[in-house]
Amino acid sequence: MKLKSGEIYHVYNRGNNRQRVFYESRNYHYFLLKVKKYVAPYCDILAYCLMPNHFHMLIHANHKTVSPYQHYEDPIVLKENNPYVFMTAFSHGMQLLLSSYSKAINKAHKRSGSLFTQNTKSKRTSSEAFSMDYTLWCFIYIHNNPCMSGLVSSPEQWPYSSYNEYLGKIQDPLCNIDLGQKLLSLETNELISFNGFETPGHIIDKIF
Repeated sequence: MKLKSGEIYHVYNRGNNRQRVFYESRNYHYFLLKVKKYVAPYCDILAYCLMPNHFHMLIHANHKTVSPYQHYEDPIVLKENNPYVFMTAFSHGMQLLLSSYSKAINKAHKRSGSLFTQNTKSKRTSSEAFSMDYTLWCFIYIHNNPCMSGLVSSPEQWPYSSYNEYLGKIQDPLCNIDLGQKLLSLETNELISFNGFETPGHIIDKIF
């Protein structure tokens, strides 16, 4: 992923062949522990939602996000006269997140093979032009995803998203709530008004 410091991105991935990636409650919690360990140190997480077969994150890229993890030699690349492979700290963190989680799920469910699709995708939502900034729309979409999928009737009923963090119901939030409220100009009463708000199709095209 090529990210730029200071910009906001929608980061997402889904189960390979649209298969489930979260089977029970402890899977969701385990994944979030891995996010806290491998991803949160290298970006500002503004929102997230884990769904049965995919996940969403809204992140603010900072200097740690784009800092290089390492340059390492790859024999295959060397043959192509390109001795270095560049990886950012954030990309490496995402790689560790998905690989460690997949390994645990494969072991627990006696399965093998890829759990997630090969490439985690990112889409920039921020823009200097107000009419081209889709960050708030993406924020709304992420939190209403469980409602739109028929899993719950209100986003606060879904325990695997950051919605309740913004309502102040979580003591140790994963998100940078202060930054999220500042960047999105959010107030709690505004957040509640987003309940069940269906994102227009032409907006969805802009955040994916």
